[in-house]
Amino acid sequence: MSRRGGEERRLSERRVAQRRSESRDADLALEIREILAGDPELDAREIEVRVEDGTVTLSGIVDGSEAGLLAEELVESVAGVREVRNALRVGREE
Repeated sequence: MSRRGGEERRLSERRVAQRRSESRDADLALEIREILAGDPELDAREIEVRVEDGTVTLSGIVDGSEAGLLAEELVESVAGVREVRNALRVGREE
């Protein structure tokens, strides 16, 4: 195999790995959104979820500090989550 052929193959393998990672992240984000939306103690309508390589960033507005902590705890319990970055803001205190 030529040197160029080997480089093209490695580049192709990296693209495939990146697509798999993006797919896993998208699946994880969907699962997290469903969990947050399904919790009866949490109004998750204004919570945004971003996932990159298993690191989850929560942003948006919650009703109170307890809601922000609950959202973070729910996300931490999901398989595949490596880290949670909680950037939620309190819109109005309970």
